[in-house]
Amino acid sequence: MRKERRLIYVILLNLSIVIIQIIFGLISHSLALITDALHNLEDVGSLILSFVAIRITKKKPSKKMTFGYKRAEIIAALINSSFLIIILSFVIYQAIKRLLTGGEVNSLYVIYVGLFAFIFNSLSVFLLKEGHMGHLEKHKEDLNIKAATLHLLSDAGISLGVVVGGILMFYFKANWIDPIISIVFSSYIIIEGFRILKKGFLIIMEAAPEEIDIESVAYKLKREIPEILEMHDIHVWVLSSEETLFSAHVVLKENLNMDTIEKIIEKIRKLLKEMGFTHITIQPETQKYKTNNILCNSH
Repeated sequence: MRKERRLIYVILLNLSIVIIQIIFGLISHSLALITDALHNLEDVGSLILSFVAIRITKKKPSKKMTFGYKRAEIIAALINSSFLIIILSFVIYQAIKRLLTGGEVNSLYVIYVGLFAFIFNSLSVFLLKEGHMGHLEKHKEDLNIKAATLHLLSDAGISLGVVVGGILMFYFKANWIDPIISIVFSSYIIIEGFRILKKGFLIIMEAAPEEIDIESVAYKLKREIPEILEMHDIHVWVLSSEETLFSAHVVLKENLNMDTIEKIIEKIRKLLKEMGFTHITIQPETQKYKTNNILCNSH
């Protein structure tokens, strides 16, 4: 509960940043403040997903939802990123128009509000880090909080960049800096958004994670467990950002008793968990089902 409370405080802090930056962005005619607000809004969505992910891990699967509701995290991330890409594309369009036509920007508002956002983002990082270090939780939840903390660190960096831009505008009367900051930060966030879209699409399509080499996994199992003759129908996919699943048919040597087969399966499970797989399904088979699969064939 302590971790969830801290997340709620951080969400409220960042919502206040978004509201204040949008209001003063409109008042001061600063696209840089509005861009930073939208980036903070994206991270509010990420924080809410982190909060939901923690709650979902406590919810047991049902007869209908046998895997639970963990894919909701990915669907929400896809919607969030798509919305942000569309909005920021429009912001870039407006920034280019501002560069061509010019326009006055109240740089003092940019400095003060940017500094306010930097302080609040830094406070949010402190709150999450203290909650993360203060007590031990499940590893997947720690990773979840770590990801949210990195998001907030990037927010603080962008807010600091807005402050620097505001100072330059104030001393050099260079209003063109504001749309330039907006274009640079918007482009960065859009690129990150497309990366999230790509990752989310691959998860929805149940693709194997890029960092996992299925052949290497199969050969390691064969090397460590000589009773394995072959592995086929291997499937690796991601259920959510923290859940990687593995299933395979394993052809074993003949004349093994049930106790030996169970020990082999347990050894397979242990090795796969060490590789980072969280849900493992192994179907042991006799040589009758051998397919001469070169992926993991006995020599």
